[in-house]
Parts: sequence; structure tokens; C-alpha cells
Amino acid sequence: MALPIRGVNYDVGTNFAAGELSRDGLTDERLREELLTIRNDLHADSVAIYGTPLDRLVRAATIAAEAGLRVWLQPRLVDGRPRDLLDRLTEAARAAEDLRRGHGHVVLSVGCELSIFARGVVPGRGYERRMARLGTMAGYALTPWFTRRLNRLLGRAAAVVRSVFGGPVTYAQGSWEQVDWTPFDLVCVNLYRTADNAGTYAEELAAFQRHGKPLVISEFGCAAFDGAAELGPLAHEVVELGGPRPTLKGPPVRNERVQADHLAELLDLYEAARVEGAFVYEFIEPAYHHSPDPRHDLDMAGYGLVKVLPTGGDGYTWHPKAAFHTVSERFARGGGVP
Repeated sequence: MALPIRGVNYDVGTNFAAGELSRDGLTDERLREELLTIRNDLHADSVAIYGTPLDRLVRAATIAAEAGLRVWLQPRLVDGRPRDLLDRLTEAARAAEDLRRGHGHVVLSVGCELSIFARGVVPGRGYERRMARLGTMAGYALTPWFTRRLNRLLGRAAAVVRSVFGGPVTYAQGSWEQVDWTPFDLVCVNLYRTADNAGTYAEELAAFQRHGKPLVISEFGCAAFDGAAELGPLAHEVVELGGPRPTLKGPPVRNERVQADHLAELLDLYEAARVEGAFVYEFIEPAYHHSPDPRHDLDMAGYGLVKVLPTGGDGYTWHPKAAFHTVSERFARGGGVP
């Protein structure tokens, strides 16, 4: 059975670093080029547009909707306080409602992995400290407390957006989180496969389906080097940022087939499990650009379906990777295996 929703994640610029966005110089021309590539060349029917600047989110969502893509909109405010997060969601929900009324299918996500990306759930200044705390024995012992705080925040967020937005509402859950899905229309989870959960991955999918609502995998994928499939979302950890120029530890051996085969295997699994849809992570990561020198080939540690070549300043060109062609072929035939 083909996946009803075949999507790709697309970042318009997220404030992961103080005062900086993950993407700069993103013009309307660039947005249009990349979003049309997702629609026409990758054959996706949906795009998950996320990021911090609301004006960019709206511009990208409008371009995507006009191109015939179903839009999944997710505002992000990394390290935002709950009040600031709810204010941003209110603004985004108004914009999403205008888009829904004008163009049709729009889904609004109230956030992504808020136990680490928002303040007020897990103690700690900065998302990296909160992430580290969750990985300790003390953090594990406090999971019920964190879960209650997270679900209170999600309940408030859902109520805020539903007051102005009439379309489906969801949330992108981290696999370690325990979400009360009562206020939401769809169950969405960022579910990466790693060496640790490869043997139980199918069972995890089944567990999320027991909530009785359509299940969408909001993020899945891996990087493009030998061993990346076993690391799942931790591939960025091979990047060493301490010196004057980022380098790769090792360095690893570039292997685009690892990424392509990983995505194909998971699409097979989602199809067999009859999940509602899946969004590949992700279309492009300009900060993780390619270099012919393996020590500086950051693209190996990225999740982009395209390889970025910087051209000076904020400029770049990109070229499809093996995973791009794999996803394109699968999406073009409805995600099905002949």
C-alpha cells in the first residue's frame, strides 16, 4: 500500500545558535527553486516547512501551496520561554488559517521535541544542556515530571492555535517523549532508526499506531558515510567545531549509498506498517557543505538529499545525491514497491 502522505522537511532558517539562523540569504527566488524541486523532481506531495522567522515561513508556505504541495507548517523558537512560544504560535496560526482559506490543505504543528527545544520542561540553559540532562540517570528518574510539564505546555499550545486555526493540528514528538495525543488530530513522531533500536523499530511503529489516530513519521533519515545508518540522528557528532575550521573526526568514509539504502528500507517498512505518511529529513543543509577534502566534507555528516557547494558569501549551488534519486523514484510511483 502506497503512503498517502509523501513528504520532505524544509528548513527556512532556525535559531539554533544565539543571534544566528541555520540559513541566511534565503530569497523568494531560492525558495521557489527549491520548493518546486521538491514537488517536480522529488515527486513529494507534501512539505514540512519549519523555522523561526515568521515572514519566511509564510512566504515559503505560500509558494509551496501555489505549487500544489500540501503544507505542514511548524514555527520554531529554540530556547523560547513558554509565553513567547505561545505568542509565536498564535501569530503562526493566524497566518496558517489565511493560507488554509486561500489554498486548501494546511496542517499546523505546534513544535518539535519541546522537552529540549523549549524552556520550562527540562531544566537547563540552552537546548544542548537540556538534552544532556535527559541522558543521565537523574534525568531518566524525573521523566514522569518532565512528561507532565510537556503535556501541560502542549495542551496550552493546542488550545491557542485552535482558537484561530481551523485545520488539522499536530506536534513532532521526540521518540523519548510521552505525549498525550488527546488535543491533536494526528500522531507525529521523529523516529530515527539506529543500532540501538533496529531490532524493535517495527514494534515502536505499532505502539504509536495504538493511539487510534493517523501516524505520520515527521522525521527520518541518516547521513552519507560508512556507519551513519547505525548513528541515526547523531551523525552530526562526527563534526569537530573546536578549531578555526570545522573538521570531521576520523574522518569517516563518504558513502552516499548508505543514506539512499537507509531511506529505501524505512519507506518499505512504513508502507508495510500502513502508516499515514512520512517526511524525509531533509532537503538541504547549506551549513553542511561539500568539500573534496574528506576532513572538511561536512556534507557527509548532514542529512540533505542534495550536496551543497558554496560559491562565496551566502551563495551556493547544489547537486542531487544518491538518496535524492532513491526518494524521487519511490515517491514518483506512490512510494510502492513494484
